[in-house]
Amino acid sequence: RAGRRAAKTGRPARGPARRAAATTSKRRSAARPATTGRGSAKAPARAPARASSAIGIVAHHMDYSSHDIALVKRFYTELLGLSDFDHEPTFDYLYIRTGPGSSLGFMPPMPGPPEQWRPPREPAIVFIVADVDRAHRTLAARGVVFEQVPTDMPWGHRTAVLRDPEGRLLCLAQPLKG
Repeated sequence: RAGRRAAKTGRPARGPARRAAATTSKRRSAARPATTGRGSAKAPARAPARASSAIGIVAHHMDYSSHDIALVKRFYTELLGLSDFDHEPTFDYLYIRTGPGSSLGFMPPMPGPPEQWRPPREPAIVFIVADVDRAHRTLAARGVVFEQVPTDMPWGHRTAVLRDPEGRLLCLAQPLKG
């Protein structure tokens, strides 16, 4: 019924029809068990109630190749404190929820394209935080080295910059009050 309503109104389906329609790539869904980083069973998180784009985007997920999943896992879960994560040992896939509608995935490089067509560099990972100075102090106390301490930027954010263990640029940003 909800699926028929979505087809008639052009709005996304709700409830089970919406969840059924919101499939992701086979590799990600097969690799992600229904457990949290602490090993307890957990129901999948619901997508935000309303899409914020003309094409219905309800979440943002980025996958990255990693040559050392254990090192990346320690950095993001222990040092940065992202405690909502799954690690699927069969595929050696690490899924980290970074917020209600965003997540990161890390997996070993796959042979052949597109891994061998690497662009000159990967995009930066940007985490919008409530207080960048507090986040900087917390992480520096844990031994994280920053390339840039919190600095007001001309585009309207106060930003601190660091790198993950494999060299990915990671920015912590807080919008400046206008």
